[in-house]
Amino acid sequence: MKKDFVLEVHSENGFSVLNRMINIFNRRRVRIKRLLATEMPGDYKNGMASFIVHATEENMERVRLQLEKLIEVERTDVREMNLNHQA
Repeated sequence: MKKDFVLEVHSENGFSVLNRMINIFNRRRVRIKRLLATEMPGDYKNGMASFIVHATEENMERVRLQLEKLIEVERTDVREMNLNHQA
């Protein structure tokens, strides 16, 4: 069953790194719902991309492992998006 996941990728802030990340999602047919890319404060050489995606758990794990194979990627964090907001 498909769910929404939040995937954070910490990587170098280099040319075309984000493009290679998006190509991995496209090859796996994972739908990107939202993307936020930021430069780390005080360190222009590193950045972070946060993706909200719609995929199965198995497909999400495959994407995460493939992203970690990129030389520029330092680490990835995946968590299931929780839509139950309680006050």
